[in-house]
Amino acid sequence: MMEVKTVFNLFCDSWHLYRKYILKQNEKALDEFIQESGELFQKYERDPFAKDLLLAVTNEVERKEKQ
Repeated sequence: MMEVKTVFNLFCDSWHLYRKYILKQNEKALDEFIQESGELFQKYERDPFAKDLLLAVTNEVERKEKQ
């Protein structure tokens, strides 16, 4: 189980990832997003909560891209 400070940092990193890519709509940006989200997942030691949060961000970015 992650410490509260680590969870806070995960939320902050996830927010920055979301903010950076939510309005970008090109193939290069999507590739960069995938790379960065994978790096964040590794940063938080592949924790299940990190996976769930990053998947939620990924789903929203992909949904926005399809609109």
